[in-house]
Formats: sequence, structure tokens, C-alpha cells
Amino acid sequence: LARVLFNILCDGFERFCFLDNVRERVQKYVIEHLKKELLSKLLKEEDASSFVTPGGITNFAKRRLSRTKVLVVLDDVNDSDQMEDLCGGHTWFEASSRIIVTTRDKHVLVKADADHIHEVETLNSDDSLRLFSLNAFKQNCTIEAEQVELSKRVLNYCK
Repeated sequence: LARVLFNILCDGFERFCFLDNVRERVQKYVIEHLKKELLSKLLKEEDASSFVTPGGITNFAKRRLSRTKVLVVLDDVNDSDQMEDLCGGHTWFEASSRIIVTTRDKHVLVKADADHIHEVETLNSDDSLRLFSLNAFKQNCTIEAEQVELSKRVLNYCK
């Protein structure tokens, strides 16, 4: 959903960046690695290392970002500090910029003082099975009873 929303909205912004799997990538890399990736895309700089400081980003980078309408999507964030580290809350960006954060834990957004929180409803069993089949089996048609049972077990595990 986050990727679809990003693809729909990005044309309305001067610069944009989608950082996926933040939770997983923060465990694998240091947060500065993701910050460099974000700044590289938003500032259109191949190497954004010189813009990253231990406590955030340089004033030069902040000035550039504060004059640019950007869209940032942080997908699967599990700690409000990640949002602060990657985006400075939202203080680094021009007022009409948008930061969209997906998380499994609403309290991450509450702690980060998010302007708006939208909770996505879970899919019903039939829709879950249809979406899973479409992605797992690359088809939207009737699947064998054996596959249905196995698929339902997988979906129950994912809840």
C-alpha cells in the first residue's frame, strides 16, 4: 500500500524518496547509511556523505531541503528515533512536504508526535487469501484445496 501511495503522490513533489524495510535495514546497517541514501535522493547528490553529521545533517543540507517540496516514505519503522534520525522529525523540510511512515506499532507514531495517524483495517479472510494467491502463485484463480489449506495456515501465522 505504501508503495502504491508513493507512486500516486510523487508527481506532486519536486523530490521524493521511498525507504523500504527500515526496521530490517537499521539492524543490518547503521542509521547513517539510510540517511545517506535518503539525502542522496532528495538532494540529487551521488554521494551524500558530506551532508551527514553525527547529530543529523549539515546546515547547508537543511537549507536546501527547507526550500524543496519533498515526499518521504519510511516503510516499516519500529522506533520513533528512526524517524527523528532520518528526517529530523519534520523540521528539515519545507512546510508543504510530506513524510509518510508505516509501522506495525501505533505508539511509534504517537511518540513521534505524528500530525495524522491513519490505521489500515486488516483484510477479511477471502480478500487475504485472494491477495496471497495472487502474489504467491501469480494467479487470481481457483487453487487446489491443498494449497488453500496451506495458504490459510500461512495467513493465520501472519496475523
